[in-house]
Amino acid sequence: MVRAGHSSPTRTRGGGRTGWVVACAAGALAFVVRWHLVGGAGGVRGYHGYDDGVYFSSAVAFVHGRMPYRDFLLLHPPGVVLALAPFAALTRWTSDPNALAAARVAFMAVGAVSTLLVTRLALRWGTAAAVVAGALYAVSSAAARGERLTLLEPLGTLTLLGAVCLLLRARAPDTSRWWLYAGGAVLGVGPVVKIWNVVPVLVVLAWQAWTQGTRSAVHVAGAATGSSLLVLLPFALASPGALVRLVLLAQLGRPRSGTTTGERLEGITGVGTALEPQPPGTRAAWTVVVCVAVAVAAVVAWCGRRGRLWVAVLGTQVAVLLVSPPFYVNYAAYSAAAVVLVVAAAVSLVPGGRPAWAGPRAWAAALTVGALGLPTAALRPPPPETLAVAEVRGLLPEQGCVRADSPGVLAVLDVLSRDEERGCRTRVDVSGQTYVVGDRDDRGRPVPRSRNSRWQDDAVAYLTSGTAAVLVRATGNGFDDATVERLHRQGTLVRVHGAQVLLPHDAAAPHGPAARP
Repeated sequence: MVRAGHSSPTRTRGGGRTGWVVACAAGALAFVVRWHLVGGAGGVRGYHGYDDGVYFSSAVAFVHGRMPYRDFLLLHPPGVVLALAPFAALTRWTSDPNALAAARVAFMAVGAVSTLLVTRLALRWGTAAAVVAGALYAVSSAAARGERLTLLEPLGTLTLLGAVCLLLRARAPDTSRWWLYAGGAVLGVGPVVKIWNVVPVLVVLAWQAWTQGTRSAVHVAGAATGSSLLVLLPFALASPGALVRLVLLAQLGRPRSGTTTGERLEGITGVGTALEPQPPGTRAAWTVVVCVAVAVAAVVAWCGRRGRLWVAVLGTQVAVLLVSPPFYVNYAAYSAAAVVLVVAAAVSLVPGGRPAWAGPRAWAAALTVGALGLPTAALRPPPPETLAVAEVRGLLPEQGCVRADSPGVLAVLDVLSRDEERGCRTRVDVSGQTYVVGDRDDRGRPVPRSRNSRWQDDAVAYLTSGTAAVLVRATGNGFDDATVERLHRQGTLVRVHGAQVLLPHDAAAPHGPAARP
């Protein structure tokens, strides 16, 4: 039974053809922004950091018969492995860089679909709200940075938005109950991608209970539980205890990163990446402006009984981002959809006028997109490619196993699937091994890698276990001077642009003399 007065009023104004035009235009803009941000046709096959490669290489290992948790370390639920498995399977018929590029394009399409869903959700409050939500999400640096690569956040956003759309569809008169179950099933997929997604799931369930009754929420919760178990059980049965130990306990034991609250707010608002070349003071000022604007929008939306679900989701998601031990720039995508929906809800409460295109609400929409879109716009040229792929590939031996401190570079160099076929057992998360073999402090938490002697010993043993190793991480490894010296003694370090290649002492170095790091 619906509890009157607790559900935001639904509007149909601005629907129909106009609504779909706005939604599709926003989705197309979002894809273009993400394509530009990855570097276009050249960048989509390039190396873009650590996490992106961890998830793709996990899927490649999986399609070659290795199970996460049992056969290799993975510190997240298996949802992303299953999502990337079809693209990882392409490595059997095409090159690793092509398969990785296809996966990245698919995740950009996920971002475009999420933009379309955001627009459709806001359309319930009018065309002006839909334009605000679609335009802001399309150009949001917080969203686009995470949705241009094969990361966890895009899938979490898609499942949340898709589930809410289905649950709203289930509220229509004479609608089959299967819409309710479908919404719950999609909702349950989020936590099996990243455990943080449990938080918005709980908020949505509370919203469902408050607005539609406890029985309805129980149906949704049951469907969500079922879909989660469907994904998790095969992996849990293959490695009893390991999934819980690595996914839950290891995450809770992660040390807090050095990012301040201000830096996290810069990331959440998108200001930090959009205005990265600007001085810290400029970024801080814009961050305050955007935070105040979003906070005012949240108050207006809540008091106006419009979009209260998204106000609650935003509050809990921001809390998670502020208190979580680690924080990286792609984490900001976690709350990006809630930010724009809260702002759109507030804009929809501005009085209308005649004609509608020139009334106060239209002006409010235009000013909001201009003011908030300016500091969060992601339309900046991407950084140039830093890895000399051809040079590094020319140094690698045709036989044996190639190791790397970042597995994504093996895909870019087109040796990842080849090594899996040879049974090389590539380590998909070199840094994550700190939770298995590394030193721990008095509280049982892993010691930082720069001071973690056991982890450094293990990393050296792994990197020197093949016929060559590629080192591309400038700061992530945290190797001390003694470890660097040991690596140098184990082989010949050849420095090329963006990487160092460790070769046996008797290997030729056709591209230049050996160099110490």
